[in-house]
Amino acid sequence: MIDIESLSRKIKRNCDISDSHNWGSYSLCGLLLRLRELYRSEKMVKPWESIAHSDVGEWISAREALWSELKDREFEDIPLNGHVYGPYETDRVNALLEREGLIYGAGIGLYRKPSFFLADLISREQKNGCIVFMAGGEYARDLADYPAMVQGKTIFVRTEMVKQLLWGRFEEMRANRSKSTLRCAFSYYGVHAGEEPSENLYARISQIALCEAETYFYHELGEVFEGERMGGEWKVLLASLPHGRAEVFTRSVKDVLSDTTENGMLRHIIRSRNAGSLGFYLVFLTGFRKLIFPEIFDAFQVFAETGDWEKIDVARRTGYKNTAVYGEKILALYRTGLTGSMLSERIEQEILSRLL
Repeated sequence: MIDIESLSRKIKRNCDISDSHNWGSYSLCGLLLRLRELYRSEKMVKPWESIAHSDVGEWISAREALWSELKDREFEDIPLNGHVYGPYETDRVNALLEREGLIYGAGIGLYRKPSFFLADLISREQKNGCIVFMAGGEYARDLADYPAMVQGKTIFVRTEMVKQLLWGRFEEMRANRSKSTLRCAFSYYGVHAGEEPSENLYARISQIALCEAETYFYHELGEVFEGERMGGEWKVLLASLPHGRAEVFTRSVKDVLSDTTENGMLRHIIRSRNAGSLGFYLVFLTGFRKLIFPEIFDAFQVFAETGDWEKIDVARRTGYKNTAVYGEKILALYRTGLTGSMLSERIEQEILSRLL
């Protein structure tokens, strides 16, 4: 039998080390929101329950002190059943954890931040040449709130993170800060801004999250296929870029390609005719991705009035073609021998400045 409490502490240690190295990558607003959700997770506070500012303030102060202590630490190995595994050896760790109904995920995300989690295992299946783990309630996690992760051809879908993202958007809608697209997305699922936060509502949003979780699998599937198409050259290019706008833009190009490819999220939404998923796709299409893929917004306006899925598919195909051009331009700059800050500057000057 695996000691879940001991294993959770060990994985949580690496989560804290990752946060101590990378918390400065987030904006102040983004950091505070992530800290609030991490507090809820660790203290098991339900989303509809209020939390005292003084309690959160004390917890944040303690977390900052911990980060200061851990900022120079290296990630620790994971002891399990008499063996020791590296923090990224997910296949070997999960070969043991699956028998206990658990799943361990590890990967590198935005700003090259390492991310780890330990959760209950809902399901394991083979899809489109990939192994797909569906994770449930989480025992350990870091600040990152990725709804899905991919490592090689293994995809981890985190239903708890999907619930968190959707509940956050519901709160945004209730506070009247939302645009019509968000109200439209929730309305397809029968959820409206006037509803009061409650356990019942959370149960309904949890059901929506299970439906939406599958769409995130298709984003990661698109990542796998586009990664194979673009080859190792793209990974080396991306790894050479310093933190900054050019890196985020380059990652955003890959994200949009992954969504709009024939194997990606948007094609899946179109095939399944899920209007709610389409609405949420636009809700979460922000930052550079929104600038890269403007066609989808006009298409959605037509769709909202007519229900014409062909308009959405035309926008998808056009978006893929246009985004592929950005990818080719970035690769062309890299192939001239540019790397690091020099490549970053040229991406900003020759590509990004014309988009902004």
